[in-house]
Amino acid sequence: MQFNEGQTGIRLFPDEAREQLAKKRYIIYSLTGQSIKTLKITGRQFDTTWHQAYPDFEARQSRLGEVAINPEQLFLAGSNNKTLSEQLRLVALLSQHLSRKVPGVEATIAGAPDYVELAFAHLDETGNRLFGKDYNYNYARTVTPFDSGFACVGHLDADNRLNVAWHPENGSSRVWVAPLLIPAIQK
Repeated sequence: MQFNEGQTGIRLFPDEAREQLAKKRYIIYSLTGQSIKTLKITGRQFDTTWHQAYPDFEARQSRLGEVAINPEQLFLAGSNNKTLSEQLRLVALLSQHLSRKVPGVEATIAGAPDYVELAFAHLDETGNRLFGKDYNYNYARTVTPFDSGFACVGHLDADNRLNVAWHPENGSSRVWVAPLLIPAIQK
């Protein structure tokens, strides 16, 4: 299985897609290549520390470019309690459906650094905690491999400390798909 983590090149949404996403209550954020390590240096707090023992993991950078989320529908309904393969299929179907309604956009399950940077960017922009109380402290599945599973990002607590965990490929009631919309690759 091949994943789309750590893409190179800055990708921006086309103007028409940007307008349609705004109408559908999506918020667009620019990810800037941050890593857990660089975010920690700037004072961001993490509720977990296991990743300190893995400098390669902490050094993984988010993508460069725009992503969009709908904070009112952060998690894909019915995407918990599923294996990663099942979740990837759900996102592929969502992406096909979305690209017909909003040309120039596709949906993806992103890497851990993307969700980490996004959680703090959203907090800074809105004062609201993605993966916090309003989201039942649930986790977003990522495509970042770790140990015998994949990293998950969630449980942003009242002290603005983010939890980065890992979970086996099988399903869990607390591990959901939080699809990121990204600019589609021009063909």
